[in-house]
Amino acid sequence: MILKRAKIIGTSLALLLGSTLLPNAHPHVFVEANMELVINDKGQFTELRHVWRFDELFSSTLILDYDADSSGELDEKEIAEITKTIHSSISEYDFYTAMRSGKEVINFYEPEKLNAYMEDNQMIMFFSLEPENPHDFKKAPLKISASDTSYYVAFEFAQKNIILKENSDACTAKVTVPNYDELYASDSDTLTEAYFSNPEKPELGDEFFSWAEITC
Repeated sequence: MILKRAKIIGTSLALLLGSTLLPNAHPHVFVEANMELVINDKGQFTELRHVWRFDELFSSTLILDYDADSSGELDEKEIAEITKTIHSSISEYDFYTAMRSGKEVINFYEPEKLNAYMEDNQMIMFFSLEPENPHDFKKAPLKISASDTSYYVAFEFAQKNIILKENSDACTAKVTVPNYDELYASDSDTLTEAYFSNPEKPELGDEFFSWAEITC
């Protein structure tokens, strides 16, 4: 029974956090994404700290699925099980994170673990990512996005959600949000073709993501 339940829960969570949909589908999980960027004393970007607040519906689903002792709340052990499962699921999607230096992709190390807690009936999850090489702002501005290429999970962030930590007095952050109606109208045929040619992971282009651009 325990193994069967674990399999059902794992499948359910994978559907919620890793499924693909037709390009014109709507998201089913909503996340308020907060980002903290650490800049070293050389003026280089060295760490991204994600703080994600999941919507109440998804959070309540986690309680229903993972509240093993039926207490109505999630204890540390139950939350650890959730973060372990989510870690495994979203690692296949680069932790829903994209970093760019101009057109160059910035690779980053996989986090050792995810952490989470419940607040006001919503799950707050946080973890940090370190680029393989510190980013030098003299080369180009830094662009960061929290995005799901299948648009099953919708990440929402604005100017106020971007915090620049340490050695950042000369830095500014600007958030740009795409016009989805225009993008889907112009690329609907291409996106549909991409879905049917690769239904496991249809890729949306960078133009479909909201980006935080940091200049120093």
